[in-house]
Amino acid sequence: MSPLFLIGRIVLGIYFVMSGLTHVTKSEGLIQYATMKKVPMPTAAVYLSGLAMFLGGVGILTQRFLPISYGMLIACLVIFAFSIHDFWNEQDATMKMNSMIGFQKNLAIAAAMCMLLSMVV
Repeated sequence: MSPLFLIGRIVLGIYFVMSGLTHVTKSEGLIQYATMKKVPMPTAAVYLSGLAMFLGGVGILTQRFLPISYGMLIACLVIFAFSIHDFWNEQDATMKMNSMIGFQKNLAIAAAMCMLLSMVV
């Protein structure tokens, strides 16, 4: 395994582990935000997405269950992009820009993870 791939794998895995932990440790604010975005069952959505991100990140770090790990994370990112980062519904220019950045970031990471998934299936 190339050193660059190893570094990328570690950074990507840590990113999702930390994001998953944040969903648990900062759940109150995320639940309020999910409620504002009209996410169905916001409490369950925050905790389940946090668990999926945490487990996906651990899978990437340990190189175990990679198709499942990548699949869960890709699904989360695409769902978040369209439900949480719905910039087309924002009226405030700053919120619209922030949501558009989040939308594009999520889809770009999901696309890169699709490429990684193609290497393991």
